[in-house]
Formats: sequence, C-alpha cells, structure tokens
Amino acid sequence: MSTPSQAHVSGGLPAEAGDAATPQLVNLSQMTVLKAGNVYSVTERDGSLDMRRGHPLGVFRDDCRFVSGHELRIAGARPELLVAVSRSGFAAVHELTNPPLRLPGGRVLALQALQVRFERRLEEPGTILERIEVRSYDPDPLELEVELALRTDFAPMLGIRGIVPVDGPEPSVEPVPGGVCFAATGRDGLHRALTVTADPPPAVRDDGRLAFSLRLERGRAVTIALDYDLHEHEEPPRSGRPARDPTVARPAPGPAGPRVVTDDKLFDRVLDRSLQDLRMLASRLDGQDYYAAGVPWYATLFGRDSLITAIETVAFDARMAERTLRLLARMLGTRDDAERDEEPGKVLHELRVGEVARRGLTPLSLYYGTVDATPLFLCLLAEHADWCGDLSLFRELRGDVERMLGWIDGPGDRNGDGLLEYASRSANGLRNQGWKDSHDGIMAEDGTPLEPPITLVEPQGYVLRAKRGIAKLMALDGDVDGAAQLEREAAELERRIERFWLPERGYYAMALGPDGVPSAALGSNQGHLLWAGAVPLQRAQAIRDAVMSERMFSGWGIRTLAEGQAAYNPVGYHLGTVWPHDTALIAVGLRRYGFDDDFTQVLGGMLDAAAAAENYRLPELFAGFGRAEFETPVPYPVACQPQAWAAGAIPYLGRTALGVVADGLERRLRIRRPSLSHWLDRVEVKGLRIAGSEVDLVFERAGGHGVALTDVRIRGDVEVVLEISGQSPSG
Repeated sequence: MSTPSQAHVSGGLPAEAGDAATPQLVNLSQMTVLKAGNVYSVTERDGSLDMRRGHPLGVFRDDCRFVSGHELRIAGARPELLVAVSRSGFAAVHELTNPPLRLPGGRVLALQALQVRFERRLEEPGTILERIEVRSYDPDPLELEVELALRTDFAPMLGIRGIVPVDGPEPSVEPVPGGVCFAATGRDGLHRALTVTADPPPAVRDDGRLAFSLRLERGRAVTIALDYDLHEHEEPPRSGRPARDPTVARPAPGPAGPRVVTDDKLFDRVLDRSLQDLRMLASRLDGQDYYAAGVPWYATLFGRDSLITAIETVAFDARMAERTLRLLARMLGTRDDAERDEEPGKVLHELRVGEVARRGLTPLSLYYGTVDATPLFLCLLAEHADWCGDLSLFRELRGDVERMLGWIDGPGDRNGDGLLEYASRSANGLRNQGWKDSHDGIMAEDGTPLEPPITLVEPQGYVLRAKRGIAKLMALDGDVDGAAQLEREAAELERRIERFWLPERGYYAMALGPDGVPSAALGSNQGHLLWAGAVPLQRAQAIRDAVMSERMFSGWGIRTLAEGQAAYNPVGYHLGTVWPHDTALIAVGLRRYGFDDDFTQVLGGMLDAAAAAENYRLPELFAGFGRAEFETPVPYPVACQPQAWAAGAIPYLGRTALGVVADGLERRLRIRRPSLSHWLDRVEVKGLRIAGSEVDLVFERAGGHGVALTDVRIRGDVEVVLEISGQSPSG
C-alpha cells in the first residue's frame, strides 16, 4: 500500500509528493515495535527516541505522536544496550549498562559497573508504563543522578510523512504533582496532553526533564516507576492529571482459535510469532475490531489489507472477519465524490483519524481509491459463511452486497467492457489503485509507468471468485435466479480475462493500458488468478511456469517483477521485491490447481525467510535478491514490521498445506491432499472451529512424501471428509 507518489525510500520514509522534510535515515528492521490496541511505539533498540527533530519514530495514539523524544542519562551519559526483548508485542525489556562515568569528585566509575533494566509496557486506551531499575556492582556506595528527557510534538503520522503540513503550536511544559505535563490545543480545537508521573517523585527542570537522585549500595536495585497518560479531549482538564478516557474500551479479546502444535520447535516459533503479530495489530474503531495494516506507516484501517488479512486468518479467527466486514460495510461509499474517489457501493481504501481528518487536510483521511477492495469484501463474506456455516451475516449485509455488485458492474467498469478499470479523479489521489499502488508499480514492458485508466489483471480474478461465492450464498438463501445470473456473469468474465493472455510470451499481462494494449512486463499479478480459480488448467500451468521460473522465484518467495525486466530493481518497492502476502496468495493458488510440489517449495522458502528474520517475523516486504546471492533475505529498510497481511501469510500457507477447506454451509470440513513441509513429520490442530463445532486433527508423515490424517475428533454436528487426489479450480 502507499499514498500519492510513493515509490522508493527517501530519508528512511516512504517518499511523498511535496515532502519538504529531511528525516533521519531509519531502518525499521533495527527498531523495537510495540502495539496495544490503538497505541503503538517505534523506538531505537534501546527504547530511546532521539530528542532532535526530523525522525519518524515515537509513541502514537490514533495516528498522533504523543512522544517524539525520550533519552535516559545516568551521571550525564547515556547507558549502552546489551540486549532487547519484546516477545509479547506490547511490552519490551531493554538490558543496559554504563559506559565509564566520571563522578563528582573526579572518580571514574568503571565500564559495566551498573546493571540498568528499562522496561516499557503499552496499555489501552492510552497508557504507557515504564520501569527503570538501576543496580550497582561497584564496591562503594554511589550517589548518581538519573535524568529522563522527554519531547512531544503531537504531530499526525501523515504530517510526519510530509503529506500534510505540521503546523500545530509548540506544546507547553508544566510541572504537575509527581511529574510533568506537555500540552497543546491543535488546529482542530482538541486539547492533547502527555502527562508523566513518577515514583519516587522527580525534580522537574524547566524544559520538562525529570531528575532523580539515587543512592546505590552494592548489589541492591533502586527502581523508578513512570506512568504516562496520552490524553485527547475537547477541552483541557481543570487541574492536575487528566482523567482516563472512559469512552474508549479495550478491544475485546479474540477467540482462542485453533492451537497448532508440531514436532519442530522452529516452525512453532515462526507460527507463534505470526499469531502474536496478528493479535498485536488488532485495533478497534466504532466498537468493531479489525487488523491495522502495519506499524508504523499504516497503523489504521485499510480496506484491501484488512480484508486480505482476514481471508488469510479466517480459520484462526472468524469473529475478526465478521467485525471487519461490518466495519467496512458501515463505511461503504454512498455518494459520488471525485476528490475522495468515492462512489456508491465502493469499499473504503484508507481511513485516518485525528487532526488530519477533522481539519480535512487530505482526502486520504477517508479515501476510496482502490479497485480491488470491493470484490475482496465479497470474497471474504463468502469465505466467512463457509467457516461459520450460516447465512446470517450475508442476510444482514444483503443490501450492501447488492450495492457492491452494482459498483462492480457500474462505475467500476469505467468503459463498459465488462472489466474493472481505475483512474483517480482526485488531484491528490492514488495513481495506481491495485495492491501495487506505488506510482511506478504498474508498467509497460519498456519500464515506463502505464498511464491511467488501467485495467489490472488480478481484480478481474477477484470479481470472478466473488461472484461465484455470492452466487452460492444466494442459491442457499433461495434466490435461484440471482445466483444463476452471477454464475453466468462469472463465466463471461472468465472468457474476458483471455484479453490479458500473451500467446507469444506464454503468460498473462499484468494490466491493459488506456488503449487496451496489454503490458508484456512479467509480474506476479497473474498468480492471483490461481488463487481466484479464474483460469482453466492449461492456463494455470502457464502461470505456474512463469511464477516458478528463476526470474520470478527468488528461493525465498515470488518477486513482484521478474528479474531482467526493464524496470526490475530488487529493492524497488513493487519492482522486484518479495511481498509475503503476494507470495502466499499465489502459493495457495498453485495448491488449488494441484501444483503441490511447487506449493511446498514456496512454503519452504517462506518458512526459511521467517526463520532467518529477527524474532521470526516476516516483514511487509524484503529485497528480491536470490538465495544464491545471500544466505538470508536482504531487508527492505522501511518495511512495516509487523505488517498484517505478511503476518497472515504463514498461518494461511500452513492451513493450505494441511488441505483444510471449509464447507460449513454443508456442515462439512474437507481435508484435501494434506502435505507437510520438509521441516515437519507431525502436526496437531486442536479446537478448529467450523459451523458451530470443534474439530481436532492429527497429521503424520506416512513414509516418503505421503501424509496421513491419523486422528480426528469432532465435537458437534459436522463431518470430516478426506480427499486425496484431484484439482479444484472452482473451490
């Protein structure tokens, strides 16, 4: 995902049109990232934030930066990092020590004479808890001053990224009992405050620094506890500490979901990291949960991202899928608004909250410039029904479904040729409106960006899958005529997709240009047609040959653009990098058409990439260099970590490897050609929920490459059906 004119990395941030700032270079793969509900932090590895202006790090609540500077000093010097641990996703421990310190009187305290443990924990709705523990191993008693310098700017994320101006007033700094309060009233009239109190109470300097005088005995620890309130209200509190906001509830905990246990601890760590990241990215808006797209740039609702993540993880948390659908249905386009690229029946692309939205500084605060979120909504709705085994949500949203189908066949088909096209009508909108939405992500064979209007190939597949899925729901709900009409439209669309076929190249074009001429640039887009079941088997074989060629498959994953193409750049945002979600969707499509060996090869590459990543976390994307060039994937410096649809990739691939296919509307769980990665010999799945029932499954390697379903336990009214052969493009 991106915003207008984003293409490459500049100064450590996604580059934006009109960005006058020159931020410090930041490599997000080397940062510590925490998130709890709508509060998140991105800091240096030691937990600090540079007090100088110009960097994009900080502690944020609802897209507003409440802490932009945070530096700890002991006897005037910054402690040095030994190790940092942040397994939970909402808390971190930073083990620090001292450099040589010159003490009052001239004595020098030796290197590493102090153990300094700094802990940070984020809590909803807007609280940070910090703990600084200092322990001395020096033989003599010590008198030390510990100082904590803080800064805030209450800047919106889109301001930090240069999309909108940062023109708020300089925050005031005032002592409060036990601490300090930084406050400002924004241009939107809202009062924002950061209140920090400490135990023991500090001395407060004029610039807001907190100073603590510590007396240390050998072997004894002294602890400083700090409590931060991130506060936003219509008016400032009358006195003292701002009250906690009672209107913001903690996100409801998601269902436990199935528990997956294997005989390989490394695989278990990789899967556990993915599931932890998904829990970490769970956010709430208007009482509904959703997956925020990624930290730090996209910690908000993105239609496409939240939908794809929910599709990847519906087997693990169908309730999140349901809430995501309700939330996006509530925000469905209702009017024709060119500045926001909004049209009736169109699903939201991006939502921003806070000052930017209230002041209307950019259409991105409520923006509809996406060609694929609408059919993806319908795909998720059908998938959700198959897992839940009932039509209640479909019936609830039936009017919205009709409006979405109307948009697909109406305004979404700009030239009436039966295909989705896009061209932004907004001066500040996105040039490209598929998932490769950087300005140069869709190109002609010579490498020049295609000019809109553009007809991307993969949304056509999404529409085909959506219409087939909704047709099934309509038929079961008694609308036989409506179902038959959608089936006819899907069959016609399958024929129209042949317009993208390049017979002389043996693969599909990523897009048609404004003149209807297909681009011959070889990209990953066509692989999504396999996921959608949108092509016949012969064409699926050609797609398989293209995406699994040495030009496309790096050994870790599938490149967005083939090596050797005119625009190829292994570290270009959409020009040859590997995106885990892109690779996962293609791999699931390969498995759908029976290319099981290729699927297993891709799954192995993704698992190896995750195992080589710090904390076993797949990032938003990584460079497209091949395994023959580097022993581990090369990081993309400003990739979001965690990123929702990247976190969903391993759970999705794992579920697909086991052949788990939901058919809950028929009260059936299908197990289709189960397989195991080379890492595994045994997998247990406990508490898999389908159609109001729970199922436990055990898979074991049965010699050679075969995998057997060796145990099934059912609690409820479903049957488990084992299918050991065949392809199923239609399901």
